[in-house]
Amino acid sequence: MIRADYVVLTYPRTVQAEALYPQMLGYWLPEPRSQHAMYGFRGYRSGRIFIGERDDRFLIQATGSIAHDVAMRLQLPTEHEISVARIDVQHTMVVADADRLINSCQPSRAYQATRWTRVGEPGSTLYVGSPRSDIRLRVYNKTAESGVKPQVCGDYLRVELQLRNRKADHMFRAIRARAPRFPFLIQLKRMVDSFMYQMVHDSIEEEDKELLFTEELPKELDAISRRKAWIERSVIPALRKILAEEPEYIQTVLSMLDSIDESVI
Repeated sequence: MIRADYVVLTYPRTVQAEALYPQMLGYWLPEPRSQHAMYGFRGYRSGRIFIGERDDRFLIQATGSIAHDVAMRLQLPTEHEISVARIDVQHTMVVADADRLINSCQPSRAYQATRWTRVGEPGSTLYVGSPRSDIRLRVYNKTAESGVKPQVCGDYLRVELQLRNRKADHMFRAIRARAPRFPFLIQLKRMVDSFMYQMVHDSIEEEDKELLFTEELPKELDAISRRKAWIERSVIPALRKILAEEPEYIQTVLSMLDSIDESVI
């Protein structure tokens, strides 16, 4: 599953956007807030999200699981005018030995690359691309960085693309269209060797299949029962994987459940 992990975006200060601004503060910043300034915008920060304004535009900056929530749920009538300064998108998978894979990966010679390794303890990272470029890849040992290990064995390996400017705009729209897989994999293929690329490709494909309603269920089940089975057998296991590495995502899940109109339950 490919998810946004960081986003900075702005959009025009229209009448519609001004009307939605208080709603956004209430939805994403429900806790007590303190006023801050960022990139010339004045606004409020709560946890991992900042929402601000200036005379002509609004700004949202978010980190972690809430960044994906912003990318998927931001509702504006001026979507085509959203300008994304930066977006980081990532896929996290379970591997036997994250450091071994990182240290054996051969980045493309077309890009500047740096490998960072700890001495005497786990925690390797591979950077492909210049820090100032519009595209930079980071492959790192997420287990060493977070202290969270998979339930069975091995490590979490995170593969993360950092995109800026127009490339960030394109990826943001791909995520909103629920179609980030193609641009993510195409860019990854240009930056790493075929072995690493194939591992990531297969992992994404496997997780995508988990969310597809393809399992053979008894034909006598009615439509509601089949949907319940899909939630229990596919959606919940996928959610457990996300929560294992990003426990704070549970707040996003609960917020989405709270937003369901009780009249239709």
